[in-house]
Amino acid sequence: MLAEPDRVAWSGILLMRACSGRGTIGSVLRFHSCADPCCEEGLMTIKTVLCFGDSNTFGYDPQGVASGTRFRYPVDVRWPGVLQGLLGPDWRIVEEGLCGRTTVHRDPFEGGLCGLDELPVALASTQPIDCIVLMLGTNDMKTCFNLAANDIARGVESLVLANKRFPWAVGCWEPMILVVSPPHIGEGVRNVVLSSFGEHSVRVSHEVAEAYRVVADEQGCAYLDASKVCEPSPIDHIHMTPQGHGELARAVAKAIGEMFSS
Repeated sequence: MLAEPDRVAWSGILLMRACSGRGTIGSVLRFHSCADPCCEEGLMTIKTVLCFGDSNTFGYDPQGVASGTRFRYPVDVRWPGVLQGLLGPDWRIVEEGLCGRTTVHRDPFEGGLCGLDELPVALASTQPIDCIVLMLGTNDMKTCFNLAANDIARGVESLVLANKRFPWAVGCWEPMILVVSPPHIGEGVRNVVLSSFGEHSVRVSHEVAEAYRVVADEQGCAYLDASKVCEPSPIDHIHMTPQGHGELARAVAKAIGEMFSS
């Protein structure tokens, strides 16, 4: 029996079997996460990235919704799916996006959707984790919350601290975090009927990047400003286009590469 290396936690075993008329051919691919990569000969070391976010991580499709054809972009269009292709088979990208999710606030109209409540569940079900990509805050800009940029950034900080306090299982460790400030909200959102966003939302969306950067620096996290690489759809002025998903995935892949090469 092979002994597991130190600091390696197995997160699962995928057993793939191809059957023939004369018997069964089996092969085993072991998936694990390793902060200090080392593995037994013949086993792949796969790093795990948890993408924790809102509808722009979920892959909400504004064009599809407007035309009544689909609610969500295909997996190979959504930025976590594109990220998987860019990083390759040595990485496991876990999509954890939810429409309406906030940092720490409970939506008074849609109910729940508080990231601080949901993050521990995502951590527990995904661990061990090497990196968390945290992109939340757009829903905190809703007019019903009326929050300033610094208050939204404090919500992100609460999520980072929740990760640091999380009781990781034996063999697991605290993952690195990439804090991503969300794309801007487009000016046209004020003209969308029954929109939850308004003029205040647009203004704050242009102010949060610096506040997020400060939080990331103070908490020892990597930082990425999504507004530098992608823009919202001209349809609803909130959600990213397919091109935006691709650009964000490339920026995240570059940031993760730098995090793991330092």
